[in-house]
Amino acid sequence: MDLLSLLPQFLANGVVTGASYVLVAVGLTLVISTLHIFNFAHGEFYMLGGYAAATAATVWGLPVVPTLIVSVACLVAFGMLVERVVFQPLAKRDHSSTIIASFGLSALLQNGALVVFGAEPVSTRTDLSNVSVHLGPVFLTGQRLLIVVVTAVVVLALFLVLRYTWTGRAMRAMAQHPTVAQISGVNVRSIAIVTFAVSAGMAGLAGALMSSVFLVQPSSGATLVMKAFTVIILGGMGSVGGAVVAGVGLGIVESLVSGYVDNGLRDMVGFFLVIVMLLLRPQGLFGHSTERS
Repeated sequence: MDLLSLLPQFLANGVVTGASYVLVAVGLTLVISTLHIFNFAHGEFYMLGGYAAATAATVWGLPVVPTLIVSVACLVAFGMLVERVVFQPLAKRDHSSTIIASFGLSALLQNGALVVFGAEPVSTRTDLSNVSVHLGPVFLTGQRLLIVVVTAVVVLALFLVLRYTWTGRAMRAMAQHPTVAQISGVNVRSIAIVTFAVSAGMAGLAGALMSSVFLVQPSSGATLVMKAFTVIILGGMGSVGGAVVAGVGLGIVESLVSGYVDNGLRDMVGFFLVIVMLLLRPQGLFGHSTERS
């Protein structure tokens, strides 16, 4: 078969994978830009979302939409708990404390998942997994199409919230200057909780959606958090729009490399792009340079 004829399919596969990168990276971007916390346990939120979806769909027999709702609700609640127990007590300390704490939390959650769920990978089977969708030369399952649609809706909703609501403006104010935001009447504690809840919920949603495409295991989040940081660096630190563009772009590039070059190189291409970006444009595609003339 002519490899060029497979290009639309490779592009579609890349958009599906990139959608999961977008959800994880955008949530992590919110935490980094608003709270200035580099949460290396963010990938474990993705992993737990996958386990929550697998449990809801397989054990409880829930259909797709309730499964996603349960997964997001569980991770929102868990994100609020983590913020209160782990990161809030470290708010007044330097960034290294939160980084070390996030690494510890990551190890704790991975080992906890190993004890609770076991080492055998699991997956989520839904009715949409057996639905075939043909869009010209592109073939997708209903579940894969759902991933793209849900991601687009969630990201659009987030943009609207950040742009037109008081909470969104407060989050942007905290990202620019926390002290000035607090003086202006922003409830810093409430915004911190909301930010962490949204971040964890988006990661959990990504894990729930992708659990029907990739197997879920305790180490699933380790790779995803590195992909998320790759996307953030490429898009620009603190830029939600940059994370969206870079996430989809990285997914497409990985799919093309996997299809046309070698599947073993797909996880390397992102790190290569990061090196190139840091050399040519350290602030990322949509970031702002901090250099002074």
